[in-house]
Amino acid sequence: MSITAVKKERLYHLDFIRFFAALFVVFYHYCFRGFAKDNYSTLEFQSLEGFSKYGYLGVELFFMISGFVILMSARNSNLVNFCISRFTRLYPAFWFCVLLSASVIALFGAPLFSVDLKQVLINLTMFHEFIGVEHVDGVYWSLTIELKFYILIGLLLLFRLIKFIEVFGWLLLLLSVLQLIIPFSEANIILKAIYYMCFVKSSPFFVAGMFFFLLKNNKSILKNIPPIIVSYGLAIYMTFESTANRNLKYDGVYDVNTVIVLITLFFIVMFLVSTDKLNLFNKKIFLYFGVLTYPLYLIHQKIGYIILNSFGAYINKWVLLFSTIMLMLVASYLINKYIEKPLGNYMRQKLKANEFLNKLKLTLK
Repeated sequence: MSITAVKKERLYHLDFIRFFAALFVVFYHYCFRGFAKDNYSTLEFQSLEGFSKYGYLGVELFFMISGFVILMSARNSNLVNFCISRFTRLYPAFWFCVLLSASVIALFGAPLFSVDLKQVLINLTMFHEFIGVEHVDGVYWSLTIELKFYILIGLLLLFRLIKFIEVFGWLLLLLSVLQLIIPFSEANIILKAIYYMCFVKSSPFFVAGMFFFLLKNNKSILKNIPPIIVSYGLAIYMTFESTANRNLKYDGVYDVNTVIVLITLFFIVMFLVSTDKLNLFNKKIFLYFGVLTYPLYLIHQKIGYIILNSFGAYINKWVLLFSTIMLMLVASYLINKYIEKPLGNYMRQKLKANEFLNKLKLTLK
């Protein structure tokens, strides 16, 4: 199987879908998670809880989109270019957002939140969870899974195996099935390491995204729909366990059928994207939503909780909620415009011109 080139165009409707996923997570934290558990927020938004409590699923949608766009990025790339692309895409905004969140937590977070210098410095590597260092902000957990996916794609590029991407996708699905038969707790140390590096609980979403890209790329229903169906089946099967665990934590507030409907909608939307059925919405204006997504996701949680807790006794809670979300959107815009984009472009130019990396690129050809 070969991954052929597709027309180089940005899928602007994916930008809007990513923005929706991020905003769904924001509502989950502000309107449900903060008040419902650990007293992270003093404000209750009961009328929004029915919608907001399912916002954690926005991360699963992120993973599906990531499988789609990372394969789009890697298909005609090499290891060096792929690493440069991912590094300059992820780190500039991440570094700033870690420092911003840590500063706000250090100044205003006590007694609920705290942070120390060693934790911040190790967080800046983005590999902190691999060595057991706590996140400066809990939302970073999903970046660890993204990094594992990038590492696996990088290995395929290193060993020139990207042409076997379909086999790779099926292997990830096989591991997801295997962990249902031999759970992590019963696996030997080697299998545990494989489970960990292959993010078996989340891999069906990444794999679905990969095959949705392949479906858009080569239009082969016969080759790409079966693994998408298997990915969907695994995602739904694992939903029963994950929802049961959430109900233990949140006093039974989750309806598994609603979770299934939402995951199904995610798959339907991605199918419509991959079969060009949503091209009517492929408008450049959605790019302005898409660029907000990453910084919004990174900064919203603990800073948002601190704002809600600091002003909740003095300002109408609905005005405060709206103002906090708008503040996060404005901050995300400024971070993208003045940090993420210019610093990312500068680093990309410098790395692409680096003599050592260019020699390494020739060596790996």
